[in-house]
Amino acid sequence: MPPAPTITSAKQTFVAAQTNILSQPVAPSRAWRASNDASEHALPNRIVEDAVASLNRTIQQHSRRVYAPQANRHVAEQISHVYSRDAERRMENPDDAEGGIGRELDLVDEKVIETLPATWPSDRDAEAYPLEATRYTDTVRQLADLNQQRKDLRQRVERLRGLQRTVESFQTTDGAGVQENLVTRDGPVEKELEKMRFLLARVAGRVGELSNAPATRDDDGVEFGALAEARKKNIEKFLADGRVFPS
Repeated sequence: MPPAPTITSAKQTFVAAQTNILSQPVAPSRAWRASNDASEHALPNRIVEDAVASLNRTIQQHSRRVYAPQANRHVAEQISHVYSRDAERRMENPDDAEGGIGRELDLVDEKVIETLPATWPSDRDAEAYPLEATRYTDTVRQLADLNQQRKDLRQRVERLRGLQRTVESFQTTDGAGVQENLVTRDGPVEKELEKMRFLLARVAGRVGELSNAPATRDDDGVEFGALAEARKKNIEKFLADGRVFPS
């Protein structure tokens, strides 16, 4: 049974795999070659191959200098040292370790955000690293604000979904919605106003006929001619009102 991998070996394997991906040679894609061949000013294949070969040589040289095995080993050892130092600190001061922020916390979870302390739990670290402590406080405050905004949006979405379920029974079959817009050109409102215009014109004509009739009085002394003339003036004033019937 092989021995369990150490932090250094595991991180070195990971770094080596990533550097191997970055060290792979490149080549033009089929789509680019097809587009180049179909172009009126296509690049000659010889020039393309020379440029790609030169680029791959540069990549290989860069990989040998930057991604050398010694460099990968050094990065892995640094990561292992960080883990070891953190473990030693927690072993030496258990109270401080319990008051810290665990790496396993999911800072997207709503309940986790609500349980985060507003300030850094370790006073010693806050005094030793005031800038980092201030940045933590600002970050937690911003995270709490975003969490509250997410709650509000979730409630609004639920409320809108409830309204949608309520009006689904009124949905028309043609997809026009609960009620189409009535105030449109040649719409129902305009047609009704046009009917009212003709109706008022007829009423005005009838009132005009009444005004030409001889004035009469009833038994109480009311003059019908003057009353009809006043009504006619009111109707003409209403018809001439630009706010009611804009031209």
